[in-house]
Amino acid sequence: MTTETKRELIDRSICNIFRLLNDIINHPGSYAEDQQVIIALRSQGRLCSLAFEFTINKERLTINPISLNTLKKRLTASAPPNNFECLNQLRNHAQITLSRYGKEKPRPPKRSLAALLDQVSNLKSSISSLQAVNMVLLQVLEVNRRDLLTISDTANASLRQKRIDDALSRMISILGLNPPPFSQLKTVSPTSPLKLASDYEANR
Repeated sequence: MTTETKRELIDRSICNIFRLLNDIINHPGSYAEDQQVIIALRSQGRLCSLAFEFTINKERLTINPISLNTLKKRLTASAPPNNFECLNQLRNHAQITLSRYGKEKPRPPKRSLAALLDQVSNLKSSISSLQAVNMVLLQVLEVNRRDLLTISDTANASLRQKRIDDALSRMISILGLNPPPFSQLKTVSPTSPLKLASDYEANR
């Protein structure tokens, strides 16, 4: 029997929702046939209604149903990447990742109306995905702008360095919301420029 309070259970469920969405994006094959997950990703409300147990790295995790209003209230004061907007972007990314997983290899183009409509649908899906990526990048720019203003006003050297480190960590965390390869970044040190991951550089 759990000794956690209702608030603690809600907060744990919210944390586990974030972990589930990230795990779906990174390991879609583990959820591709799970209809409960597939249905939950269709809307914010269905995700909130999810009652689910899953395992990540042998750790057993549980999500209990919560109301959409409660979820929004809990995340109102949270900063990226833990606010409601980022959670919804993660849900969209997870849904797109699952829908693309295991699709057949592209067939030779057909001139039938059905084939053309299917191509249009795929292109619209790609556009939606790129728009979501762009939203995350815009968030990074806004967060960086605020961080730079704070850093520029910091006279103490050690405090300034800490804020630089925090800003870099925050930027990497937000970019991590994007699907690969747009989430795969690396940094050598706080004073070195960020670089794209090697597998993305090789495909440029």
